[in-house]
Amino acid sequence: MPRPFDHVTLDDIARLPAPGWGHPGSIRFLPDAKGILYVQPRQGELAQDLWLYDVGSSAARVVVEAQSQSQPASLAEQLRRERMRQAYVGVTYFDVAANTLLVRRGDEMLVGDARGELRAVPELAAAEAPKLFADGVRVAYVEAGELKVLDLGTMEVRQLTRGAEPCLTFGLAEYAAQEELDRAEGFWISPLGDQIALCRVDERHIPPYTITHQGQGDVWLEQHRYPFVGHENAHVTLGVVSAGGGEITWLEGAGEYLLRVEWTARGLAALYCDREQRHAEWRLYRPGDATGELVWREESLPWYNVNDATRFLADGSILFRSERDGYQRLYLQAPIGRSEPVTPEGRLIYELLDFDAQSGVYRCLGSGDDPTVRHVYEGRLGRVDLKPLTSEEGCHVAVFSPDHRRCVVQATSPTHPMRTTLLDLESGATQLIHEFSGLDAQALGLNPPEFIDVQRPDGLVLHGALYRPEGLAGPLPLIVSVYGGTHAQMVVRTWDQTTDLRVQYLVQHGFLVLKLDGRGSFGRGLAFEAPISRSFGTVELEDQVIGVRALVDQGLADPDRVGIFGWSYGGYMTLMALTKAPDVFQAGVAGAPVTDFRWYDTAYTERYMGTDEDNHEGYETASVLNHLDGLRGKLLIVHGMVDENVHFRHTARLIARLIELGKPFDLAALPESRHMVRGFEQRRFVWERTLEFLRAHV
Repeated sequence: MPRPFDHVTLDDIARLPAPGWGHPGSIRFLPDAKGILYVQPRQGELAQDLWLYDVGSSAARVVVEAQSQSQPASLAEQLRRERMRQAYVGVTYFDVAANTLLVRRGDEMLVGDARGELRAVPELAAAEAPKLFADGVRVAYVEAGELKVLDLGTMEVRQLTRGAEPCLTFGLAEYAAQEELDRAEGFWISPLGDQIALCRVDERHIPPYTITHQGQGDVWLEQHRYPFVGHENAHVTLGVVSAGGGEITWLEGAGEYLLRVEWTARGLAALYCDREQRHAEWRLYRPGDATGELVWREESLPWYNVNDATRFLADGSILFRSERDGYQRLYLQAPIGRSEPVTPEGRLIYELLDFDAQSGVYRCLGSGDDPTVRHVYEGRLGRVDLKPLTSEEGCHVAVFSPDHRRCVVQATSPTHPMRTTLLDLESGATQLIHEFSGLDAQALGLNPPEFIDVQRPDGLVLHGALYRPEGLAGPLPLIVSVYGGTHAQMVVRTWDQTTDLRVQYLVQHGFLVLKLDGRGSFGRGLAFEAPISRSFGTVELEDQVIGVRALVDQGLADPDRVGIFGWSYGGYMTLMALTKAPDVFQAGVAGAPVTDFRWYDTAYTERYMGTDEDNHEGYETASVLNHLDGLRGKLLIVHGMVDENVHFRHTARLIARLIELGKPFDLAALPESRHMVRGFEQRRFVWERTLEFLRAHV
């Protein structure tokens, strides 16, 4: 009997969500821990509804339905979704406090009882970054760059800031924070709801970068204050204001970047780092103190990886994650400043999921010898050991209840999609919230990858995922699917590996496909990432070449038929592979590629490369434009012309240089596409050009 994906089509690839992707997301417990909120797309759609699961009755129901037709999003909402890499529509945001639920659905904001009726609030239609106070009675938000508070009972609006203008805002995170520092917030409400910490972001000194829209209707210009390498960042100042209004107290900063802000029992804490991102420090601001006290400091070479694992204890102790041993580990700093490890040696800790300050029990996400899996662990301060809370094959995530007694666990593997269960941590009892019944790799006609190890000459093992056509003996044509950059891990044991329909399509057409995490990639600690420091386009490419040659040596891959494709950093890697290793790669598709990192942003690029002034040779070596003489194979470039992240400028300069050198190439330009390709027709066009190009030239 035919199975759905025995023959993957281009329509299958372009259609989102992929099979088994529509699982519950953005999971939040109600404050009383008796209910669980989550968003979930409808089957075969990107429109997601808001659901409520009742713990007592084990029943789930839709609280807010997505609109029947998605409404055009404002520019601010479009850019927010780009920073979040959010593909879904319908209910795109919600918040809950006390008994109040706040929901963004399309172009409207809904408010009401979390278990009852909701109403549209026109006053919040244009709100950016809305957030409920803990009492559920008030909402703080930004409108036209000003921070405001709405009382949901009286509908009175109180404006807390004055003086906003284009490129000068209050309560919003700047581009670098959103895109590169994992900080989407620009204001923070105190637990008692009496104060709000907020950012003042001034970008007026940054020259505008203009993007031209000319693919639909009238031509119009979109301007961004983009912080290019070596130039000034936005000026960000942290302040505190009474939630009732009044004078703002501006605080003295302690570094180029404001990374995190946290209200603690002892005052307001802020995490800063220097421009080089090697020194980070938490400062504590007590009432009346605008200077702050240094309470924690870390030097991390060659760079500091920001994370959300810090917790402040009432006695002044600080629980935090550090990579001082070359890998992620939890530590506890005593009030006097001395710190000791909390988690065992060799155990990589990715996230601190839950911490009960009263009992000292914490829960974290980690892995041991195999960094391609993720498990949830429990530990206790004072004991350097961990108890696994999950044991099923694959990767897990978890969200814990406010009372620390329950958690929602989501488990996935290459053979089955995400399964969502509620776990009672005291009794061990479980309740099934959601699963894809009868949906697995075999039933769909999809082949999970084989997870392989590739050993470098120095003995270091690299982890890969290998997809083989059934019934075909080697040597076979090989395609490398690559990202290759920092802060990303391609090879993990999840359902996404199997439902990568682009790869399945290639395999069904007789290609061997390899994904390989080389040095510089995430998931194995700072020591594994560090070799990429100040030298993009070197060690990460070397490791991809080692992976290809390993398959050739095993007789699996044909050395004369090797192709490569990737997006963003993967597009950059594709270009470097074709130009620096033309004897290995004969064809490639570069999507939205960076071609010279001097044209990328400060926070990302300088973290790894420094500036052109202090690392000119490194930037010259990393520039694709300086290696184009080596291009011999076939090249297809794909890029959105209104990409505000990797500007089309990169591809334009690449095209100009290729023409100058007389190098042939193919181009697929998307006039109204940003960094993330949206829309069925656009995705189908991109993947048809990509996959057919690879089939024709490899």
